[in-house]
Amino acid sequence: MRRGEVSSLISLLDDSDSEIALTAMNRLCAKGEVVIPELERAWQECIEELLLVRIEQVIAQIRSNATLQKLKEWVDVGAEDLFHGACYMAKLLHGSIACEPLEQTLDGICRAIWVEFNSYLTALEKVNIINHILFNAYRFRNNGAQPDSTPDLFLIDSLLQSKVGNSVALSTLYLCIAERLKLPIKGLDMPCGIMLAYLDEYADDGQSLFYIYPFFRGQVLGKEEVELIVNRNRIASDDQHHYLRTCSNRQYVCKLAETLRDAFSHAGQLELVERMNAAIKILES
Repeated sequence: MRRGEVSSLISLLDDSDSEIALTAMNRLCAKGEVVIPELERAWQECIEELLLVRIEQVIAQIRSNATLQKLKEWVDVGAEDLFHGACYMAKLLHGSIACEPLEQTLDGICRAIWVEFNSYLTALEKVNIINHILFNAYRFRNNGAQPDSTPDLFLIDSLLQSKVGNSVALSTLYLCIAERLKLPIKGLDMPCGIMLAYLDEYADDGQSLFYIYPFFRGQVLGKEEVELIVNRNRIASDDQHHYLRTCSNRQYVCKLAETLRDAFSHAGQLELVERMNAAIKILES
């Protein structure tokens, strides 16, 4: 790729003819991540506000396209690692983040939990260890009085960096840890927030031993308590079974994308709504 061609396209981004500027933006986006360094150099040297804004838009679109492609590849190979699906959702909002440092943080938490495990522990004892490491040793906590619609509170990168998240983020982290430790914990889509189920690995029907609510420091609940919560939320009896079903990694990340879309829609951030819709289309395909 000729550098002069990229420079020429960048110079057209603030053209008075909007069609010319849009064509230049589209051609730059089509070139992919390879042009980002030159776009960033142009941004640093630029003093015109319109050009600055359009360079930022092009960089954001290129990163979004690249992340959506990685999300598609993740789905195509079976969506086996929840962390990477969750990280791609974070990158759709925070395009410049790197997944590798986040994964190292996650692996460190998993090691701290693993050294406390032994072959004689019951399922409940393992969950108690996870809760102790997460909420006492590492001091992860829920968002308390902060508005639950704040998009950052849903994302695993923000949670790992700030140690504050809502029910979705804390459940995502809990599931990522369980997956890496090979524990039979799966996500449930509950009306009052995300809950998890610890499955009976010796049963053929995927029956749950108990339920976990990470938002309340990994509180353990029985089936009767969960059904009571469902009833309190006035869910029709025909729909209750749906909320007690576990979901796959792909379904879980799709629900995350839908929740983020609703948050962005409420905030009037239409560009990010479109980005989430593109992710949902990939996850539902």
